Amino acid sequence: MQESVRYWMVRSLAGAVLFCAIAGCGVSSRSLGEQYELSDLRVVFLDEPQIQAKWKEVTGKPAVMMTPRLVMESQRREEVVVGFYDFHTRTIYCPKMNFEVCGHELHHAVLGRFHLER
Repeated sequence: MQESVRYWMVRSLAGAVLFCAIAGCGVSSRSLGEQYELSDLRVVFLDEPQIQAKWKEVTGKPAVMMTPRLVMESQRREEVVVGFYDFHTRTIYCPKMNFEVCGHELHHAVLGRFHLER
């Protein structure tokens, strides 16, 4: 009788292991990528004139600059600030439905300064 119980237990365990292997019960070997946790991050949605006024207030500089900063001098052109991340207050200022600008500033919040400053 004990042999049949042992056989049943081994068979049940083997079935459970097979089920977990098929269903993905085991520990996943997939990487979750880079993870960041931000605390005290504030996002303020403003329209373009408000963003430019806030930029001037925060930096003391006009909201017009020469960009992009990563190209040759002959290819640089004048552009207006459309969003920014204030490192001191941990605040993103961007247009509400402009995901490209807001996402770019979120990268600054996570990764820090990555533009070449002149």
